[in-house]
Amino acid sequence: MTQQIKKFSVLIIAVVLLVGLTSCKSGNKTAQHHRVTIGMVTFPGYAPLYLAKDKSFFGDLDVELVRIESVGDLRAALSSGKIDMYASTYDIFQSNQGSDVPGIGFMLIDESHGADGIVAGAGINSIRDLKGKKLAGEPGLPPYFLLQFLLNKEHLLMSDISVKDIATQDAGAAFTSGSVDAAAIYEPFLSNAVKARKGSKVIVSSAQEPNILADLLFASEALTKNNPDALKSVADGWFKALDYAKSNPDEAFTIMGKAFDVSKQEMIDFKSVMTWYSKEDNISMFNRNNGTNVYQIFQLVGDVLEANGSAKLRFKPEDRITNDIINRFKQ
Repeated sequence: MTQQIKKFSVLIIAVVLLVGLTSCKSGNKTAQHHRVTIGMVTFPGYAPLYLAKDKSFFGDLDVELVRIESVGDLRAALSSGKIDMYASTYDIFQSNQGSDVPGIGFMLIDESHGADGIVAGAGINSIRDLKGKKLAGEPGLPPYFLLQFLLNKEHLLMSDISVKDIATQDAGAAFTSGSVDAAAIYEPFLSNAVKARKGSKVIVSSAQEPNILADLLFASEALTKNNPDALKSVADGWFKALDYAKSNPDEAFTIMGKAFDVSKQEMIDFKSVMTWYSKEDNISMFNRNNGTNVYQIFQLVGDVLEANGSAKLRFKPEDRITNDIINRFKQ
């Protein structure tokens, strides 16, 4: 009887140990599996994220992509934990009226390369020629900042021109009707405005000012600190999507177009006025020793915004940008 009890006790211990080991393995698997939600406005420049999700390029990371059309709502969602990261340009991220802005930028994803510009009527051939003229544009959007940036290069401010702050579509209409001399707008309004008003032209576009109108992914401070592997998985997925688009353009552009309710050809046409940042591009731009890098551009954009009263609270680049993730991709 005693021998049977001993055997039974040994069996129970063995079962307990087996269950414990199984639980540990299961727990480790659960701990390694994470879910990340990325917020963004509806902009086809973010299309490779959808391609990466469709082709499972994020690996074990469960990525959800959500559309939030208001910058304020994106910031609130990141602060509250409803999303874990969001896409934003340097200028939109830093534009504020004195309130703190959440997020740590860890990778570049796209930039405007002709999609934004300044269209002007006959007789206006340069940014300097805009002094004293009437211009329409939408505050808070990339073309508006491009205007501020270009004026700054000429040692001018927004106050040196007469600016009419209206929605982009209305700005385009105001220009074609002749009620303003110029407009800071984006495609397709930019091209349409040139066609509609005789003698008009794009005096400068984002194609002539590389790296300024660029989107980064900004992650929450908690995710950046506690789960950098998740950030690396997102970056890896993006880079794999770009590689896939090069080798399988028909399928890739069809998938990306579908995500934004446009045809494959429309997606290809849109790609002609913007650039996607590759792994090599990111490694170069996140290198602080390079003359042109994300830290330097972040500071420059902040300076321009502050000069025009669009950034009442300044952030140090090193506090809002990290190269820790991109450096992990160096060979």
